[in-house]
Amino acid sequence: MTNRCPFCANYAYAVSVGDAYQLDCRYCDIQVEITKRAYSARCPDPVGVLDFIRERMKTSTRPRVDLPDMKRLRQPPALTSEEQMTNKTQADSDVLTTAAKAIGTTLGKIAVRTGMAKPPAVLPKVRKKAAPKKTTPDPVARKKTPPKAAPKRATPIAKSKPPTPKRKTAK
Repeated sequence: MTNRCPFCANYAYAVSVGDAYQLDCRYCDIQVEITKRAYSARCPDPVGVLDFIRERMKTSTRPRVDLPDMKRLRQPPALTSEEQMTNKTQADSDVLTTAAKAIGTTLGKIAVRTGMAKPPAVLPKVRKKAAPKKTTPDPVARKKTPPKAAPKRATPIAKSKPPTPKRKTAK
């Protein structure tokens, strides 16, 4: 039976054996026994899985690959001894600097409390007043709109008295 290799997508020879395939890929140069579930699964990092399989091939002629192995991601590269020494030196210097600062502040506080030293002169903070915002005239934004007409009221504002009837005068 000829199928595609799940790692390189080239043709590979596969024989069904129980719940697995015996897969021989000449392009990847691997011979593995891969479970049917792992064979049908999509491999997110084929290069990392192939590196893992090649490591296992050092101890076994046909290692078995299962679903968790297919989902394996590439391991970060190991640091060289020179890089490890550099990282340790930087970490040590950071720790020493932090410890020295803590000891210095503690000793300074003790010296001030006992009167051996004067506290450092702290200048009062002067707050700056915010400068007034300068506005630039914007001809579009400052366009005058006509005033809105006041709504008419149904009732008069002040009630007027009804006109008084004229009196007749006697002649």
